[in-house]
Amino acid sequence: MEKSRVKVPVANLWRSKDKVRTIDKKILAGDAKNWSAEMSDQETIQLCDDNMIDSQLLFNDKVLVEESDGTWTKIIACDQPTHQNSNGYPGWVPSSSLAPAIPEQENAETITICVKTAPLYDEEHTPLTELTLGTRLEEITADDCKVKVATPLGIGFVDKKATEIPAELIGENDGKTMVNIAKQFLGMRYIWGGISSYGYDCSGLVYGLHRVFNITIPRDADDQQVQGAPVEVDSILPGDLVFFAYEHGTGSVHHVGMYIGDGKMIESRTPGKQVDIAELTEPKFAAEYAGYRRYWK
Repeated sequence: MEKSRVKVPVANLWRSKDKVRTIDKKILAGDAKNWSAEMSDQETIQLCDDNMIDSQLLFNDKVLVEESDGTWTKIIACDQPTHQNSNGYPGWVPSSSLAPAIPEQENAETITICVKTAPLYDEEHTPLTELTLGTRLEEITADDCKVKVATPLGIGFVDKKATEIPAELIGENDGKTMVNIAKQFLGMRYIWGGISSYGYDCSGLVYGLHRVFNITIPRDADDQQVQGAPVEVDSILPGDLVFFAYEHGTGSVHHVGMYIGDGKMIESRTPGKQVDIAELTEPKFAAEYAGYRRYWK
């Protein structure tokens, strides 16, 4: 299969190319920031209720191309493990969101955007686009101020500080640091399928936090719950994932949060809501608890 890269800050991974609404024109054009901000609550809920999208892709993500009709391309997201496909998460994206890798990207080391958003700019410091937390880029050279990177838009630059976790967020271990990063998103709206700083769903939030540490975990909560290292209740630490399932915790997994300590978790709650902190003793969660997993070390 042909390989390609994502050339917009965020692209939706559509389940069907026939489910696009008028409000979705901005995300189709690569403007995820305003698309996420301008939808009504009901329009965000519709993404879930109508099974419109399954996930998202970030700038420079690698994809495998399965087919294209010129306007839409069916792809596999290589860095999003799923039981649906051994190569990655399948779905449709606008063909205009993709571009080939450039030669300088071959065999280069990668760096990761570790702040909520950061500009990608050219040699004259003119902004090219905005990158979100977890975006991975191939590094060419770096100095104390900037990193020269190879991208599907060509050669660009990012601020060195954008590739470093802010000092005030660094905890005593990676788990605590992930919790501190997550708290920056408290109050941000839930976006079904979201994995970017413009909106997360429940599994997208924890998936995106692990990307900061170059840890690739499964994309969806049901897959996340059967991988990683199981953790007993008396050994849980901040940064561990906590899962919830139907049928009193024994059925299919439908939700995940990240434990933050003191019997609480941070979560992107549900369509129409936002990222919040919840008590694990809430009746709904207590009745559907389905275990903990740890991916960080």
